[in-house]
Amino acid sequence: MANCSRGRGRQSRPVPVQPLTPADPVTVEPPVRRWPHPINGIEPVHQADPTLHYIRCALSYQNQLLADIKALLQQIVESQEKQEQAD
Repeated sequence: MANCSRGRGRQSRPVPVQPLTPADPVTVEPPVRRWPHPINGIEPVHQADPTLHYIRCALSYQNQLLADIKALLQQIVESQEKQEQAD
């Protein structure tokens, strides 16, 4: 290697390192709220706000109504299919 650009006795120059400056302003992330998970399938008992308790009950009732409506609609579809097959 006769045409090597760096000889044996030559040392390479160190590249000057510039301190890193962020181009964008640093933003602070908001704190993360973690909800307690049930342990072994048992939910912890909380003294909930009465308003939240009311909302929870209303949503539960609404979910039950939707499940009932779904079951009734499925029964209607099945009965219509049976009538069409009988005709």
